[in-house]
Amino acid sequence: EASEDSDDPVATERPLGPIQALDTFIVNLADKSGNRYLRITMDLELEKLELEDEVKKRLPQIRDSILMILSTKRFEDINSVSGKITLRDEIQDKINGYLALGKITNVYFKEFVVQ
Repeated sequence: EASEDSDDPVATERPLGPIQALDTFIVNLADKSGNRYLRITMDLELEKLELEDEVKKRLPQIRDSILMILSTKRFEDINSVSGKITLRDEIQDKINGYLALGKITNVYFKEFVVQ
């Protein structure tokens, strides 16, 4: 007899949606010295497969928005785990504002280098 254990993460995990890879972004950070830059690569998890075409059509808007968000960040803003989570949420919210057919369910950082 199988018991249902709600604490089991495998039982409650939702399936991964379609993934849309984005090209790498390189931006200067908004630090006073102006000597730091961020190199970041990310993937977008889509709510449904039908959203792929809309994301591809809106790629110029999406990339522009991400560049604008990244270039306003200081090292102190993104150095901590909570800062990275806040950045991820901000990017996700901004992109979802452009989409009509669904939403981005997650943003995954594949590369995150500050120098």
